[in-house]
Amino acid sequence: MAKNSHAPTPIFIGGTGRSGTTVLGDLLNTHSQIRTSVPTEIKFFANRGGFLDLVFGSMESNQEEREPVSIIHYRTYRQRKFTAQAQREKRFTELEAKIWEKWWKIDAVAPHGPGLHAGMDREVFSSLLQKHKKKLIKNPVPAAQSFLDDFIASQSDHKGEKFWAETTPMNISYAHRLIKVKPDALFIVMKRDPRDVIASLLKKDWGPTTALEGVEWIENRLKADHSALQSVPKHLQLTIHLEDLVTNKPQETYGKILDFLGIEDEPAMREFHQTKMTADNASTGRWKSEIDSPEFEAAITAMQRRLAPVNSQRNL
Repeated sequence: MAKNSHAPTPIFIGGTGRSGTTVLGDLLNTHSQIRTSVPTEIKFFANRGGFLDLVFGSMESNQEEREPVSIIHYRTYRQRKFTAQAQREKRFTELEAKIWEKWWKIDAVAPHGPGLHAGMDREVFSSLLQKHKKKLIKNPVPAAQSFLDDFIASQSDHKGEKFWAETTPMNISYAHRLIKVKPDALFIVMKRDPRDVIASLLKKDWGPTTALEGVEWIENRLKADHSALQSVPKHLQLTIHLEDLVTNKPQETYGKILDFLGIEDEPAMREFHQTKMTADNASTGRWKSEIDSPEFEAAITAMQRRLAPVNSQRNL
């Protein structure tokens, strides 16, 4: 564990993206018992080709679903073990390169920038990677937990806060893996009117380029999030709708967050909620002026029908 370390409970905030994850992280950061990651999205952990893919294999590989081989079948057991270690060693090399090339410094505003370098020195992070490399290759899940504990403790100055919050949107799609690494972690799922999410996405250069592509994109994400959350005990997860937090029932929803985390209200946090989390700042209803397409509204209605079974189970 890193010098002056502490082990706060992680709060993984996520959702489809453009759903209020960053502003919720900013809200929580105003509380004396919560420290939000620097940067608020560390990215390398829960993203395609990231740290969790090193530990468990790519999401497409289905390695987690393979039947384990008994040690009674020693030759097969040994061969599979060595093959898995060789694959993880290759993924470690790929991950390390991606960290320095893609996630260390990011030329963008928050939450996409500024990159991991904002939270710690390069030498410290490089040392963490090398310290845990062999264990990550040989015994990945326990090593991943130790690595995350060290990483959290090494990020910027801390004051012994009870919680550490992180806002990478893909946290929820990776929840089934995060809970294996940190069984005590808490998950806050941010929801927003999908029409506003899509309107916001269309202004970016990394997502869908048309409104109809946006409908397909967000449906896939909602399904992936729902599937991953099946592995997380209900008492460790909370769903918050951005519209409820800023407009529909702000005090009730604000109280749900306090209750979920078991923390007392504080003036700084309440002031942030009341002054910064407004309908105007949240761009509620932006889709009405930005997407003019009867086909879009029909596609949203059809998507909601397809998601109805999921909605009834988890209020998606």
